[in-house]
Amino acid sequence: PLLDEPQLQTRHPSRFYCFGRSINRNVAWTWAAVLAQGLADSIWAGTVLVKFLNELLGNNAYVGYIEAASGAANLIVALPVGACADRLGKGRVARWGGALIPFGVALTAYAASYGTSHPPTDSGGRLSLLLLFVAVQCLWGVVSAVGNGPAQALYADSVATGERSHAYTALFVIYLLASVVGPALTIVLFESHGEAGRTWSLTPLRNVIFAGLGFELVAMGGYLMLRDKHAVGDEEPPTDGTRPASDAEAGGGGGSGGGSGSGGSGGGSGGSGSGGGGGGGGALA
Repeated sequence: PLLDEPQLQTRHPSRFYCFGRSINRNVAWTWAAVLAQGLADSIWAGTVLVKFLNELLGNNAYVGYIEAASGAANLIVALPVGACADRLGKGRVARWGGALIPFGVALTAYAASYGTSHPPTDSGGRLSLLLLFVAVQCLWGVVSAVGNGPAQALYADSVATGERSHAYTALFVIYLLASVVGPALTIVLFESHGEAGRTWSLTPLRNVIFAGLGFELVAMGGYLMLRDKHAVGDEEPPTDGTRPASDAEAGGGGGSGGGSGSGGSGGGSGGSGSGGGGGGGGALA
C-alpha cells in the first residue's frame, strides 16, 4: 500500500502523505514557490535584465536607477505588510502577493516588448522607457514584500521548533539549486537564437526575459496555496507516523495541553518576527 496502517490512522489534513512519509502542506508549497522563483530570478532578473537595459538605454546610471527602484519599493511597504500579516493572517497576505505576480509579469512583458520594438532614438524616448522600467521594478519590489515576507513567516510557523534548522537548510538548498539550473537554461535559450543569441542583441534578450517570466507564474501557484490553518498546532501529528498519545494516555493531560498551547503561541510569535525580516530583505524572492 502507498501508506502504512499507522499513517492511515493518523492522517492530518495539513499534511501531504506519500511513499510512507508526510510533509506539511505549507512547507511543500513554499518549496515549490521558491524553486520556481529561484529559476525565474536567475533567468531574467539578474544579468539578462541589466544587459537588456544597457543595450536599450545606453546609460549605466539609468540602469542603476531602475535596479534601485525594486529595493526602495520593498523597503517602503515591508513594515505595513508585516503589520497586515500579523493582523489578517500570513497566508492571506502571501496569497495577495501571489495574486500580484500576473500584473508584474504583464507589465514587464509589455515594457520589454515595447522597448525591443521601439528602441529610443533621443533623450525623451530614453526617459520614457526609464520611467516605465522604474514602475516595473517598483511593482516587483511590492510583490516581493507582500508575498515573500509573510510566506517566510508562515513557513517558520509550519515547521516544528526542533526541525527548523533542517527546514531552512532545505529551503536554501532548493534556492541554490534553482540558481544553478536557471543560468544553464539561459545558455540553452541564447544558443537557440544562433549568432544573435551569442551577441546578446535585444530580441534574444527579450525572449529570455519572457521565459523567466513564465516561471514567475509557476511560483504564483505556490503562493496561492498557502493557508494559515496548516501552520503547526497542538493537533499536528508526528512525522514518524505514530499516533500521538491521548490526554488519558498521557496522564495529567490538562497540564500537558496547557504547556503545549503556550509553546504553540511562542512559535507563532517567532515566525512573525521572521516574516518581518524576510519581507525587508526579500532574500528568497
